[in-house]
Amino acid sequence: MKRIRGFTMIEILMALVILGVVMASAIRFFRSMNTSVMGTVDRMDALQNLRYAVQTLDREVRVAGAGTVEIQPTLVYIGTSVVTYNADLVSRIPNSPTAVYYNPDADTNAANALAYSERFTIPTSAVQYPDTTFRTAGGQMSPAETVTYWFASDTSTARTDDYALMRQINNLSAEVVARNLLAYPGRAFFEWLRTDSAGNLVQVAVAGSGVYPALPWRHVTPIHGTLADTTRFGAYIDSIRAVRVNVYATNGQTGTREIRRALVTTVRIPNAGLTKQRSCGDAPIFSRTVTVAFTGTAESPVVQLTWTAAVDETGGERDIERYVIYRRSSGASGFDDALQSIPGGQANYTFHDAAVLNDSTYVYGVTALDCTPLESATSLTTAITIPPAP
Repeated sequence: MKRIRGFTMIEILMALVILGVVMASAIRFFRSMNTSVMGTVDRMDALQNLRYAVQTLDREVRVAGAGTVEIQPTLVYIGTSVVTYNADLVSRIPNSPTAVYYNPDADTNAANALAYSERFTIPTSAVQYPDTTFRTAGGQMSPAETVTYWFASDTSTARTDDYALMRQINNLSAEVVARNLLAYPGRAFFEWLRTDSAGNLVQVAVAGSGVYPALPWRHVTPIHGTLADTTRFGAYIDSIRAVRVNVYATNGQTGTREIRRALVTTVRIPNAGLTKQRSCGDAPIFSRTVTVAFTGTAESPVVQLTWTAAVDETGGERDIERYVIYRRSSGASGFDDALQSIPGGQANYTFHDAAVLNDSTYVYGVTALDCTPLESATSLTTAITIPPAP
């Protein structure tokens, strides 16, 4: 019988030792790789958090003042951790002549200015706003809503130095833009830059300097551009031209896993302090009758509006660029956001509204818009009732 020789005990022990050395090396290698990957992920988390927070601020604060009416200020309230301003950021209609962005799903209460009766308390302050009801020359609510950004202590984490960037439109509920933010050592979140008598940008002293009071500043006079506004408190905040944002962001980890990224960036506010210039002269004259008729069926209701070109389109200043259509229920006291706007250039105009509801009564309004843009007085239709559904 052939004898089968196995491994000796020494050979087995040597193999186990070699295997252990190889496994230990492999484990150290994979741990090193895992640590490297986790470090990269942590750094990316911190960087993305920082970029999102600052880019959101930059994108929206930069357009402060867009779409405001003549009497509506750009900057409302500024401090070391808060900014409140007016801008027509969002419209629910696709071809708004003043809005920066189009969002058909936007909250209707976030697409127009607030009435005085709807004023709210500006976050971080005791100031109530708006000071008055801002309306266009045609009598409609201003399309520019009030936007507030501020840094608030984040109570959702165990850290005492964590902040969250908050955003609020008008008097709606606030929303969190970004978390895991830290104050920049020795600096405020917001540092404000104004123009001096020579036109240079200088930083506003937190404690005040010379004739300039301590922060926070607010636009005190309700009507922007009036004598009281330009000679008193409004002139302070209207001198602002930029804001420097100073912030640290973390990846939300603690201990050795924590990664911090810092950013200092300056956001220009080109519309701040400007008075809307009447580049097309006076507010346009419309003075046309707008007729309304039901042209659909009970199953598919449609309302038709017709009118002729405005006085200032075929004569006068000849500066009409668009017509804006409004709609409200017959029981409402005023119009909200515009229903639609259409370009000028025709002798006669027809607009069909197929978004009406059965058994409802509506009143329409049409205004003309010039290139400033300034809006004419509103030409109202008679009330029209949609038949009930069959």
